[in-house]
Amino acid sequence: MKNKFYTFKFLSLIISLIISIFFLEVYVRAFVDDGLNLDLEMMKYAKNFKKISKNKNIGLEHRKNIQGKLMNVDIFLNSQGFRNDKNIKLNKKKILLLGDSMTFGWGSQNTFSDVMEKKFNGEFQVLNAGIGNTNTYMQINNYFNNFNKQHYDIIILNFFINDFENVKIQKLNFVQKNLYSYSYIKSLIINYLININVLENWSDFYLNTFKNKNLIEKTFSKINELNNYCVENKILLIINNIPELTNLKNYKFENQTKLIKDFSDKNNIFFLDSFVALKNYDSKSLWVTEKDHHANDKAHKIIGEFLYEKIKIKLDTL
Repeated sequence: MKNKFYTFKFLSLIISLIISIFFLEVYVRAFVDDGLNLDLEMMKYAKNFKKISKNKNIGLEHRKNIQGKLMNVDIFLNSQGFRNDKNIKLNKKKILLLGDSMTFGWGSQNTFSDVMEKKFNGEFQVLNAGIGNTNTYMQINNYFNNFNKQHYDIIILNFFINDFENVKIQKLNFVQKNLYSYSYIKSLIINYLININVLENWSDFYLNTFKNKNLIEKTFSKINELNNYCVENKILLIINNIPELTNLKNYKFENQTKLIKDFSDKNNIFFLDSFVALKNYDSKSLWVTEKDHHANDKAHKIIGEFLYEKIKIKLDTL
């Protein structure tokens, strides 16, 4: 009799748990998922637009020929996996953008690659190869393995503050891919732990990526490899620093930017710093949302116009 009682209690607990998860999932999908929740949209991005590469040095690749919405923005990935609604035009001069989610244009309808292409007015096709959650080392490996079958006249390597992060690639399980409630609850827990100083905050996280000396050295070596390739193939290589947008008035990462600039200068790589173009703007006016500090359309327009002007001047001196 006791065994039956405990079995009943156990089954009741399991059923109650399943019902609770079901109603929580319904709540999150109906009321939380408004298309602008960063964590839920990142989950959709990982599930629908990206895949784990067979090459561990690449880590993540974009799927090809796919479209959908992320952060209420229309996303098109062409047959190369680039964020372009057109494929490569063989008869056009081309600019290739390498980078992470800031280059990809997370939350922005018109990215700085779009702005640049419009400004060049047919002189160049600008191809956006930015992939979220990748670092510089992964991006250059992706170029050598997947992108260099075509000739590009200019390659812009866009550097963001976390591009020395040691990105750990993990295959998503069923719960992570399909339960919106899992991503929602996880984000609440993480934010709470950050607020009580159990986990590092965004600023400490970014600064700590610069303590990984081995990855920094490996990344600089890979950039030099790309630079040598570009010199041999008469490609203009540019490193563009994209600033962290949380607080431009009291910017915390000038020393980190200097590290990249000094490396570029030492190796004769053309360096641009988009911070120069953005520093006088109110940071909040450049964010996708209050909780998502990726660059919005306004910020992308400023960056795109800045790059266009600087590249035009550079090309006139060559």
